Amino acid sequence: MNVDELAEALRAGESAPESVLGEDWERARALLEGRGRDATDLPAELALAALEAAVAMRRSGPAEKLSMHPDREVAKAARRALYRLRSAGIPVPERVRAPDTSPPPPPPAVAGPLQGFATLPDGTGQRAMLLAQPVRGGVEVVEALVSDELGLLSVSRAEMGRSAWRKVAQKLEMDRLLPLSAEEGRALLAEAVRRNLATRTAFPPDSDVSLRHLGVETATGALPPLPAPEDGDAALAMEGGALHREPEFAGWLPPESELKRLALRLDELRTSPLALSPEQQAEALRDRIRSQAEEFFDPRHRQLYARRLWAVSEALERRGAEHLARVARATARRLFHDSPGLFPPFAEQLFTKVLALMGRPPGARGPAQPGAGVRDQEGSEPAGPEAPPGERRSPGGLILP
Repeated sequence: MNVDELAEALRAGESAPESVLGEDWERARALLEGRGRDATDLPAELALAALEAAVAMRRSGPAEKLSMHPDREVAKAARRALYRLRSAGIPVPERVRAPDTSPPPPPPAVAGPLQGFATLPDGTGQRAMLLAQPVRGGVEVVEALVSDELGLLSVSRAEMGRSAWRKVAQKLEMDRLLPLSAEEGRALLAEAVRRNLATRTAFPPDSDVSLRHLGVETATGALPPLPAPEDGDAALAMEGGALHREPEFAGWLPPESELKRLALRLDELRTSPLALSPEQQAEALRDRIRSQAEEFFDPRHRQLYARRLWAVSEALERRGAEHLARVARATARRLFHDSPGLFPPFAEQLFTKVLALMGRPPGARGPAQPGAGVRDQEGSEPAGPEAPPGERRSPGGLILP
């Protein structure tokens, strides 16, 4: 039977001809009656007959399904049938296209975020950051100064060529900075924004543009706590006072308000009418320093300085001072979790070393002598950092790029 004869037999509801398999004939009839779902494996001749029968019966469903038939001739005939039905005034949906089985083209290569840099936190909790991201024609570089207490203090951005940025990133000065991923940089800036809002510190001019370009939003979740103290931390923390002899901590000093309080206490002791021996005066001085340090390191300041110590420990490890890095981490863990035991020598030495900078040894009478110093409890002579020629530092000793 030819196509027209098969179409007529389908319309008449006759049984399957001898030349057609019974199950194929049944699927063709189900398709014509709107019961069939998949018609893509229907034999081509039978599919064409079903299309002719559907047009004669003014039914668009079979043509819609057969328009996705793998046989190109059947798919073309189905589209022609839809056109004929549409021309006859039969409602026909938009032409259904066969799905594209070719693999999708690979997405265009997009340059990822570039490596950034950050200075170590100084004694005031400030650190400078350099973040870079690719833009059309070059690199956008954002330089920011953040404080762990006040938030974002300054920000600027500039564009430069990729080769110029590579030269900046390869400078020897960058070896003193910590590498900073784009994710870490955004997290630091997000936390800084939260501190601005919490302390009502004014945002730097045009900071919204830089933050928007970097995709930075205000941090919402709490900062994760430092790890809990480990076995052996108490012994390591006893060496914490020695950290102040390292260049990373040489510029760490108490806040200005605490320095003023300490100066008043020293003057009270110096002008005391009590006749104290040098040994008694030295002991009284140590007591006053210890007392002020304990008052200052309340739970908030313990956690604040613990996070600063934790950040600096990475730099100690990078330059090969692994034991000092362990001392810093042990001190940080015990500070953060307010572990019981001896008051941290690191915290006490933060105040004790001020005496060397003031040039007034314990027990000394009369005015301070220029250049005079004291040895700390570890037996060394603490001194403030001296910046090499051409090096930029913040007032707290922050090395700036």
